[in-house]
Amino acid sequence: MKFLLLARRAVGAALVGPIAVALASQSMSIPNRPLQADSTGVTSVAPDVPVPAGEPCVANLFQNVDLYEQPSGTAPSPIPYTYSPPAGCRGPWAKVVLTVSLQDDGNDPTQAYIRLAGIQIFQGSMPFYRSNTWHVERDVTDLSSLLTQAHTGQAGLLAEQTIWQNMSTDHAILSAQLLFYRASSSAPAQKTPDALFRVVPENNTVSLPHNIVRAYLDVYNQEPWWYTCVTDKEGYAFYSAAAMGGQAKFAINAPDQGCGGGSFAEIKVSIDGTPAGVAPVFPLLPQTLSWPGPNLDAPEQPPQRIDHVPYRVDLTPVAAILNEAGPHTISLSRPADAYLLVYQDKQSVRVSGAVTLNTLAGSASSPTVIDTIHQVGDTASGHISTSLDRDFTITGFVNTSRGRLETTVHQVSQFNNYQAFYLDGLQFPNYRYYRQHLWLNSHTQQHSHRTRGNVVLDDDIFTASYPLDLRWDATGDTDTGDGFESGPSEPRVRVKQHRNLDATYLKGGFGRYTSRVRDGFVFSRTFDPFSAESVNGQGQAQYDFGDNQGSCYQSAVTTLNGAIATETSGVGCADGQNNVRWYAHPDGSPDSLGWTH
Repeated sequence: MKFLLLARRAVGAALVGPIAVALASQSMSIPNRPLQADSTGVTSVAPDVPVPAGEPCVANLFQNVDLYEQPSGTAPSPIPYTYSPPAGCRGPWAKVVLTVSLQDDGNDPTQAYIRLAGIQIFQGSMPFYRSNTWHVERDVTDLSSLLTQAHTGQAGLLAEQTIWQNMSTDHAILSAQLLFYRASSSAPAQKTPDALFRVVPENNTVSLPHNIVRAYLDVYNQEPWWYTCVTDKEGYAFYSAAAMGGQAKFAINAPDQGCGGGSFAEIKVSIDGTPAGVAPVFPLLPQTLSWPGPNLDAPEQPPQRIDHVPYRVDLTPVAAILNEAGPHTISLSRPADAYLLVYQDKQSVRVSGAVTLNTLAGSASSPTVIDTIHQVGDTASGHISTSLDRDFTITGFVNTSRGRLETTVHQVSQFNNYQAFYLDGLQFPNYRYYRQHLWLNSHTQQHSHRTRGNVVLDDDIFTASYPLDLRWDATGDTDTGDGFESGPSEPRVRVKQHRNLDATYLKGGFGRYTSRVRDGFVFSRTFDPFSAESVNGQGQAQYDFGDNQGSCYQSAVTTLNGAIATETSGVGCADGQNNVRWYAHPDGSPDSLGWTH
């Protein structure tokens, strides 16, 4: 198995202006990780959030809360907590960082969330890896308007694939705190959105101010299983207990291939019924690919496993609709949590404007599906290809106290999911062999251009690519002990997954800023279907980040049979050391470039 991502130090045009010179001189050295060869403990190649110099103010949200502490037999309920801004540390701040520690001793694949005043400030899958603690950091500086006042919040769990069970012995321990870094001459206060509003599919009517000049929607777009789904037609026609699926297979009553409905996914955003943007859905690898086992959390981690980073949709072209009188309905086409960030014209009570072009409205939303699966005797084989390309433009303007602002968003995306199947044995109990190999290409580029008169204020291009190669082979159908439950015998899995992010930002007066994230994961394993342990397996996880201001981060691990074999850090960076500018977003989180103002 060969897996290679080359780290690089990006070079390019420097930012201009006195503030930019001070910014560019500040960097954070991230220590190289010590070698952990033969360790079976948890590890992560993801970078910590870089911060400016100085000790932070700390606000503890909660400590060692067990999210499973519920009456036996009931789904866990959210745990309340209270937040207060740190005393003597008023904003605006240079940076705000959320730190979260997670430990899961449970049996159910779950996702943890933390909400503050209804806004989801964290979401991630609980590590299905007992007696170890994971540490996660997230840049939440753009949420500063929420953090200036006291609020109540909640921490809780969401079922990822299965029903709740074994809650009398399960434990999901969570701790969280916020770190506030004071502004200084070398790390000035960032300009952040003026207000935030939660958006959820089931209760999506919001009352907004009428002086919005810019608007963005941060969407938690990670979702497991959808990319393995088959059409309803095939799901009903061909069943095999050896298929992938995160639920216990009781006789023949379990869902086929884990899910039906087809293998296309996107999150379309609509405002008052008008299409306003589209977010791609990240193909989140589940913690287990079948029941029983296998476990994919030992010890390297696939992209986005623990920390679900939101995807940002630019809704600025439709700001005029948001400014209209009355409440507004913001709808998402798939279940997802999101929040709206808005910038306001402080010199105006109401801002007028209009949407002048919207080619997303009326465009195709259903993919092309080619299905060649056919049955011959007791076997079935063929492929399902699902594809949809998008190319749309939305343009709008608002009349502000400083003049007319016009924004155009041009978005291009390519989506193709190709799945090849071979099923040998289509009737119970003769499920002899099951093969499902899939190749997913999901690529989205969002280009935002904002002007005032003839002056270009912003010209930003953000590209997200989520390629996935997943190959599943399982032989036989194994009775789990009581003659009723069944699961695959000797499942084998090979996975190659990447999260590639490229951003280029042009800000008036500051020049061009570029950044690059390469987050990759490869593994190949055979599993014991009852213990979910690796019989033979090898894997690699690698993370690279760079920008044109000298930031450089590289970290990689290889694993063999569930233990760390090798580890590298800082390869390709100056002096072999990871160094990241304090204002950078190496985690790939949405970047408003508030430090350029």
